Amino acid sequence: MKKIIGLITTILFLNGVTAQIQQKSITINEQGVFAVGGTIVQTKGEYNPINPETDGQTLHVDHATIQYQIPNNARKLPLVFWHGYGQTSRSWQTTADGREGFQTLFLKENFPVYLIDQPRRGQGGRSSEVTTISATPDEQFWLGMFRIAKGNEFMPNVQFDKSPETLNQFFRQISPDLGKIDFEVNTNAVSALFDKIGDGILITHSHSGGQGWTTAMKNDKIKAIVSYEPGSGFVFPEGEVPSPMESTGGILKAVGVSKVDFLKLTKIPIIMYYGDFIPETPSEFYGTDNWRTRLEMAKLFVGTINKYGGDAKVVHLPEIGIKGNTHFPMSDLNNKEIAKLMSNWLAEKGLDEISNLNLSTSEEIKTLSKIKWQWMADKNVDSLSSLFHKKAKFVHMGGTWGTEQELAIIGSGGIHYKKADVHDVSIEIFDNTAIVWNRITLLAVVGGNEVTNPFMVTEVYQKENHDWKLTNLTFSKLLQR
Repeated sequence: MKKIIGLITTILFLNGVTAQIQQKSITINEQGVFAVGGTIVQTKGEYNPINPETDGQTLHVDHATIQYQIPNNARKLPLVFWHGYGQTSRSWQTTADGREGFQTLFLKENFPVYLIDQPRRGQGGRSSEVTTISATPDEQFWLGMFRIAKGNEFMPNVQFDKSPETLNQFFRQISPDLGKIDFEVNTNAVSALFDKIGDGILITHSHSGGQGWTTAMKNDKIKAIVSYEPGSGFVFPEGEVPSPMESTGGILKAVGVSKVDFLKLTKIPIIMYYGDFIPETPSEFYGTDNWRTRLEMAKLFVGTINKYGGDAKVVHLPEIGIKGNTHFPMSDLNNKEIAKLMSNWLAEKGLDEISNLNLSTSEEIKTLSKIKWQWMADKNVDSLSSLFHKKAKFVHMGGTWGTEQELAIIGSGGIHYKKADVHDVSIEIFDNTAIVWNRITLLAVVGGNEVTNPFMVTEVYQKENHDWKLTNLTFSKLLQR
């Protein structure tokens, strides 16, 4: 049924999120901040408020902190944004030069947005482990690692604002770890987030990329992954792990997992985006050569997923004509163009559907009826089988039969519903039953011959749980006048 609502969205929003972002304001229906995951440490003994010691006291640790906003007319699947190394949710909120970040851009596209501060980072709270935060000057190193600059020289034609204040803001968004990075702690917290909010789309950046695959193997509520320059943690089935890859920036190793776990990644669409300044051959500069091996490993990862029937893709932006992007494409000068790429992909995969809660019943049924004709024209048996009740009846001029035969006829082209022009629609709702009357002109191919006839088509839908099922479809030919 999820495919059904996804295609309903395409009709209601026309091109949906494929259009340029044009809204100038956002209406927020709900927003807030909460913690997920984590553990509680408690000392032995009983707490004495008169003589306070550690005895009997608690320490809440290792949780993620989530900021969220749900806009008016929200889409069904929220976007969950997870930052990279040394970063926090600020990576998605705005750009260093003060423009709108992905949080705002996608709120304007009616997506609920959840921003993560992972455990032991930013607002991620307290850690269960003691740590030391160094004060070592290292910012020029990171400019190189992020492919923004090489020493004091910016990369040529880089999509990064070069003003001193932009650099100042960029450096000040870097955040230290408040405890040792622990992938198990992090992935457990993000999995707990999806348990709380339900189905959603995970968007990762850099070092959260590998953690994203692991979280998706833990939690089937992750329905897709968009990853910007994942840098490590690429997983492969045991026995198929590639050899380590050497670069000037260090050695990149893949991770072996059980084939059962790996195959879970073949059940969801996955896309990865990599920016510019990544050499095809070894380079002496750590900042670029480091990403050469990561892009190469990503391609092997995608190839393995697709070999087992998955739907994964790597997009190297310069290869599609988008140049100058750094390790932070979501906040580069062309971030609206990068957001549009993601938006188009979400629409292509049917992941931009609107929530049932935002449709009146009549609108939902009317749109469902309309998209049904397109499925029939496309011989889309998979979507139709989700829509048709298993005991449905189909009444044609040539006979009456059930769901199984109707699907077989559509799939084989025995009757090809080539085009249905809908002229009038009337709907009546009775509790959990909806009756639709469509006056249509149907162009069909029957027995190899094209025929055009006017029909009054009666459709009966019955609601089961939260889904509408078609229980009857009757064609009544109209007399020509």
